Amino acid sequence: MQDLKDEEVMLEYQKGEVSAMDELLRRYKNPIYHFIFRLTGNSTEAEDIAQEVFLRIHEHKDNYRPTGKFSTWIFSIAHNLSISRFRKLKWLMFWPRQNDDPEALVDFESPDPSPQEEVAANEMNEVVKNSIQGLPFLQREALILCEYEKMNYEDIARILKKSPGTVKMLIYRARQNLKIRLLPIVKEFKGGLR
Repeated sequence: MQDLKDEEVMLEYQKGEVSAMDELLRRYKNPIYHFIFRLTGNSTEAEDIAQEVFLRIHEHKDNYRPTGKFSTWIFSIAHNLSISRFRKLKWLMFWPRQNDDPEALVDFESPDPSPQEEVAANEMNEVVKNSIQGLPFLQREALILCEYEKMNYEDIARILKKSPGTVKMLIYRARQNLKIRLLPIVKEFKGGLR
């Protein structure tokens, strides 16, 4: 199974090969969980939604058609379930408003950090994480898919049901929003390390 493409593994599962689901879980359990966790910021919600993603795959395996990338299909399921969960939980404050989009991360790792640098880096990582969580929902989602899941604009557009141009703008705006939020903190952080 390990030599098969994702789409082929899914087709094997469709034919009744139980080990194919184990292979899909091995390949996608962590990426799906991390995607949802980055959206929600809640590990329990991420676990619940991730389990529901694989349950949906099982329930709808007979409807699967390999017309595109499997990764796009499974992340679309995760996206849709996350949106449904947000709506159920009335998390609409995360839903995009007028000026919405994602960002870029700053890495402050040193090859041999001092304890102070380690503490500062942990604090900065927390600030970045909180800044990402503070982005409008669509910006955050597009950014996470781009930066953490390494997806291209076309795949993100399919998942979000937006045009590639809209996705590009969401990611640009998210990065700009993060730059505005993080630049003063980064300057302060660098100044404190000298």
